[in-house]
Amino acid sequence: GRNYRIEASLGALYNDNFRRTVVKQSATRLRPSISGAIGFPVGRQQLFFGGEIGRDIFLNNSVFNRNRYGVGGGLDWRLGSRCTGEVAGEYRRRQNLVTEVAELVDNVQVSKIVGGSANCRVGVGIGFGGSIIHRETDNNRLQRQLFNTRTTTFSPQISYGSPALGQFSVGGSFNKVRYPNRSVLTTTGNVGDGVNIVSGRFGYQRALGSRLQLGLGVSYIKADPRPASQVLFTIGGPVVVPRNGYSGLGYDGSLGYTPSPRIAITLSANKSVNSTANVGALFLVSKTYGADLNYKVGPSITAGFGGTLNKRDYRGSFASADEPNRRISDEVTRIYAQVGYSPVPLYSVQFEVAHQNRNSKPAQFDFKDTTALVTLRVKLGRG
Repeated sequence: GRNYRIEASLGALYNDNFRRTVVKQSATRLRPSISGAIGFPVGRQQLFFGGEIGRDIFLNNSVFNRNRYGVGGGLDWRLGSRCTGEVAGEYRRRQNLVTEVAELVDNVQVSKIVGGSANCRVGVGIGFGGSIIHRETDNNRLQRQLFNTRTTTFSPQISYGSPALGQFSVGGSFNKVRYPNRSVLTTTGNVGDGVNIVSGRFGYQRALGSRLQLGLGVSYIKADPRPASQVLFTIGGPVVVPRNGYSGLGYDGSLGYTPSPRIAITLSANKSVNSTANVGALFLVSKTYGADLNYKVGPSITAGFGGTLNKRDYRGSFASADEPNRRISDEVTRIYAQVGYSPVPLYSVQFEVAHQNRNSKPAQFDFKDTTALVTLRVKLGRG
């Protein structure tokens, strides 16, 4: 339909260790932003566009002040009565503040994404489809341009579902990862660095009554470095050695439980293999576990608390100017508590307190950080 949304927000965030170092340095950051989106039909198809502009303002640390931009759009398409899909693109530019970064430095990161998906039904409960997504991530900081990535992912899938049995799916993905600013010495000369990550997955989803939602998936993952070998120089001369990859099982699972209309509990677990544009590594093996509880205190007030545990092993890691010792692994824990107040749909206020702790190998990348966040949002829209 013809719908639109406009949202303005202002957040104030206090960090007692915003640089993520052993010696703590506190900072307060203001995060004003405005975003909007619009959608309208063209025949049986649906066009949509959206954008965001904002700024990170570090009080007394203005060297980190940067604008945030984002714009995207696409087409939701329909072909006949059986096939639907989407074609879309997005551009984002912002200061890189993610927790994977070893130490906060002035680094603007730009990401560009284009992709499309298609899904068709061929019988009662039977469907098939797939997606293709291309992503480019670039770091503005010279010392981190070795981390820039180019990824293209193909993901086909077949599914079958019924109300009595649940939803079964069989799928896979092929992720071609390349690092445009890195090269590897081989017997034929310097070759661009990269890795191919292939996986096959079996999944199952089902609602167990009206209160329980279950989702499970098991996969086999294989990561093959490209090129597969490299030339190293030793005392005895050049030697050709293989580059270590990875193969093993992955998994994903979620459990949602709503014992009453006021309470919602969610548990999740995931193991995957991914590339990274934030650490000097060929790829990483990530395990993530989470638990969240949300409680509706009253018509206008909600509360929640929870936490996550993320274990990351970096494979093919190397030292760089910003990270003089190569990263081996991280274990990051985060716990939070929040309260939201929204008396009318027009505006809302949210308070959140969180604490995170990172234990790394080597230990020089350890840090602890406690944050307090207040966010005011004003929303206008239809649909």
